[in-house]
Amino acid sequence: MRRMTDAASGDGAPGHDVPGFTRERLARYLERNVTLPVRDTLLRALEHAGSPGRAADLGCGPGKEVAELLRRGWRVEAVDAYREMTVAARAAAERAVGPAECDARLRCTHAPLAAWDVGDGQLDLVHAGFSLPFVAAADFPALWERIVRAIRPGGLFAGQLFGPNDSFLRESPAGSMNAHARDAVDRLLAPFDVLSIAEEERDGVIGTPPNERVKHWHVFHIVARRRA
Repeated sequence: MRRMTDAASGDGAPGHDVPGFTRERLARYLERNVTLPVRDTLLRALEHAGSPGRAADLGCGPGKEVAELLRRGWRVEAVDAYREMTVAARAAAERAVGPAECDARLRCTHAPLAAWDVGDGQLDLVHAGFSLPFVAAADFPALWERIVRAIRPGGLFAGQLFGPNDSFLRESPAGSMNAHARDAVDRLLAPFDVLSIAEEERDGVIGTPPNERVKHWHVFHIVARRRA
């Protein structure tokens, strides 16, 4: 098996700040993520997967899903715009399977998601847990096209897209995020057989005391299989 080494900027390299996902949101996310399980959309996708293959985790965060994939025998590229995330993902992976297995089956890429391109038909699974909405609206169509092309026929997509009523959109610079009504989501998923899709719209609380605040969620949770 080809050794998949870290492809990221070195220690001390500048980050790729995401306008819609500020460092304040990053800090809150990391704080909350300590108590969160592996995302259910990924677990549902894995129920439909065959033998472990090659996966990409786009917006890998602190690496819970990366570690889960490695535990199940997958080769993984973990991509994130924040170096803190790729470092945390590598650490989580090493705790799960050890450094040698990480050297053999994990590649951590520190880069904006809009720059990601792995080539056509290279992947058996793309996971994008709450990350794609933070790609600028102008960059999203080309990225989505590359994601679709990257997934081989029969491969899987698991992740989230935001609906237009999500409060993060109102709180972010214009154009720094993307969102889609249900009919637009259906069009994006035209190259797939949809295995499950759930539209969630609700108020919730994010953060921890004393920094809790109300957040309105409008999210599509998606698991889909690429058509031949």
